[in-house]
Amino acid sequence: MAWAYVWAMIAWALIPIAKRGGKLFIPLILALGILPDVDLLLGDIGVVHRTVTHSFFLWAVLFVPVFVIFRFKAIPYFVAVVQHFAFGDFLMGKVMIFWPFNSKFYGLSFGMPSLVDVTLETAGLLLAAGIIIFNGDLRRLLSLDKKNVFMLLPLLALLVSTLFFISHLSLSPFVEYILSSKLLIVMALANFVLFVFLAVSTLQGLRAFRHRTS
Repeated sequence: MAWAYVWAMIAWALIPIAKRGGKLFIPLILALGILPDVDLLLGDIGVVHRTVTHSFFLWAVLFVPVFVIFRFKAIPYFVAVVQHFAFGDFLMGKVMIFWPFNSKFYGLSFGMPSLVDVTLETAGLLLAAGIIIFNGDLRRLLSLDKKNVFMLLPLLALLVSTLFFISHLSLSPFVEYILSSKLLIVMALANFVLFVFLAVSTLQGLRAFRHRTS
């Protein structure tokens, strides 16, 4: 999610000012950043992780109507999805990025967890934090604003992904697994920081509704 925000902001900055269409909708950017991993929930119907939903061509086709309607404004959102497997998963593992034209897996396979993995995840979080503070998004996302209720989308995505891994280990072995490595502890702390941010922003959105009606 952090890198989705970083890459989306880079893409947005490269678009001519007249064609940007205002601020990015951050909840959608964050949710799109993790969306390709929906295949983790589709194993029962035969979808293998890092195959179909990690294909550049699949998302290119799905975004055709989005590009037709929103044109340049759609670019950061497309980048938010594609960076998940073209950047993150490609570096950490192998992905079927050219499906359905090529069924081979490509990637550098640095591994998870690894020093490269933790370094990139931490760097992504720090970069995202720096950008979000610099451009005023942090103040906006932590303010009483009804739009912030949509931060529930990435919050639920993060919860579902966490529960998915816990369900495969159960809670006690899951905690023991995290505590078994300093790298995993760093990653867990980074995810906790992200969780708190998403939760607070969502609560501010809910409070905005209550404040407006009281």
